[in-house]
Amino acid sequence: MKRIILLVALLFGLSLSGALAQQALGPGTGIVSPEINPDHSVTFRLFAPKAVTVSITGDFMPPTPVKYTQDGRETTYDAPGVQPMKEGSDGIWTYTSQPLEGELYSYSFIVDGQKRMDPSNIYQIRDVATWTNYFLVSASSGDRGHLYGVNDTPHGSLTHVWYESPTLGMNRRMTVYTPAGYEKNTKTRYPVLYLLHGSGGDEDAWSDLGRTVQIMDNLIAEGKAEPMIVVMPNGVFFNQAAPGAAVNMFQPTMANSRSQSTVEIEESFPDVIAFVEKTYRVRKDRLSRAVAGLSMGGRQSGALALRYPTTFGYVGMFSGVQVPQGNEEALEALFDAKPGLVWIGVGSADGVKVNSLKLKDYCDSKGYPVQYYESDGGHIWRNWRLYLSIFAQKIFK
Repeated sequence: MKRIILLVALLFGLSLSGALAQQALGPGTGIVSPEINPDHSVTFRLFAPKAVTVSITGDFMPPTPVKYTQDGRETTYDAPGVQPMKEGSDGIWTYTSQPLEGELYSYSFIVDGQKRMDPSNIYQIRDVATWTNYFLVSASSGDRGHLYGVNDTPHGSLTHVWYESPTLGMNRRMTVYTPAGYEKNTKTRYPVLYLLHGSGGDEDAWSDLGRTVQIMDNLIAEGKAEPMIVVMPNGVFFNQAAPGAAVNMFQPTMANSRSQSTVEIEESFPDVIAFVEKTYRVRKDRLSRAVAGLSMGGRQSGALALRYPTTFGYVGMFSGVQVPQGNEEALEALFDAKPGLVWIGVGSADGVKVNSLKLKDYCDSKGYPVQYYESDGGHIWRNWRLYLSIFAQKIFK
């Protein structure tokens, strides 16, 4: 009898502790932030009754161009603008934006000079070592906000897989998107897009910041892109994986000259292709392989195309290219192989635009067919998501 009483007491205690743990999570702040208004303006709120000053910084405000030197080359990026918030008598600070176009936006609060996340918004993304909140605005069907959102369409799968790289002497992690129907269409073989991240990034960058899954799901469902597998490897040769997935715990940083090197990625990339072509149902001809990337990944994509001119049928360089000087013979070999597409995308205010134009002008002078696309803005994810959206519709046709 005593044993039964003790058992009941123990179970009750475990149940009570679990309930208390759940209660400790709390119901949230009770504050709506961000709130997307009918005119597509957005209102932000933060309860900070003891704060002296509160501001909001976000990429939906007029940006501040910032110049910096990287590897001896001057680059410009757009720093998010900053606006003051207004305090109410209830201790809640508010700010309402202008009406916004359909897009994915990020923001943070600045409280008495210290950056702070929005405690009312559970949606957060990491870019290198910086966390920000984000939200989506869709002003009309088919705009960028709609394209980057999760819609009522068939969905593909996203997996993290490990592969052995004999060239680098380590196991490494990559992220792989397979389109809707991959598991059921067991006789279908798919083309592959190898998609590379930028400086300080990792194999999670394109799926998290780049909205690759949502973009591909929506484009494929609408018949605008061919069903394809997208492989997103880690492009920093001495890192196994993204923070939290690697054996060692490390703090990600913007790239230094060592991690900017493309040589190790060039030499080891056949390990990536070999694993993919052994593990997944893919087509293995040149016109069923594409390589593209942003910034550092754009330069890596160009370098891979030049080193292996008959391996990739499609090449996309987003805000980063291989300049023609010193690569004249390799460029000739690439275009002799008659690629399906060589595509360059860059922002009008991007500091690397000068190199993109050098490559475009050189290819034009030689009669090499390249497609050049210039958007507004600088070295930012808003452009790179757009470039992926455009490039994905042009390949494997």
